[in-house]
Amino acid sequence: MRILTGALVALCLAFPAHAQDDRDARVAMAKEYVDATMTDMEIQEFIRQLWQPMVQQMAANRQPMSEEQIMQIDKLFLDHLTQPLTDVMRKQDEIMADLMTLEELTALRDFYTSEHGGAVMRKMPQLAQIQQPMISAVLQAAMPEMMPKIEAITMPK
Repeated sequence: MRILTGALVALCLAFPAHAQDDRDARVAMAKEYVDATMTDMEIQEFIRQLWQPMVQQMAANRQPMSEEQIMQIDKLFLDHLTQPLTDVMRKQDEIMADLMTLEELTALRDFYTSEHGGAVMRKMPQLAQIQQPMISAVLQAAMPEMMPKIEAITMPK
């Protein structure tokens, strides 16, 4: 019985070390992926995709902006968001390591660093930008029907 207990204790003590080694390997692989994506990422274009729908919506509501105003908005967003969003993107390796297996991370890195995988991934922001007005239109069309239901759900009884 003592031998079995000793073996069980040794196994339990060894597992956390193995688990940490495995996580370290996942973090390292995720970091490779993040480094590759950050090399290709145009963070300023990503940020522009955040504010451009707002300006387009204002123009659609007959509140057009001058080129100078648009440049000021661009500068404001870039000045305030470039570094913080870059930091967020750089920290995703830890999150990815917690969510994915080493095999998944390896496959993701390999896909991204392949010729076609990288080309596809670099086009994803463009796809999102093209879809954004469509998503906004769906939300705008659905909100009149949804708002009373949301209010009914959230009103105190």
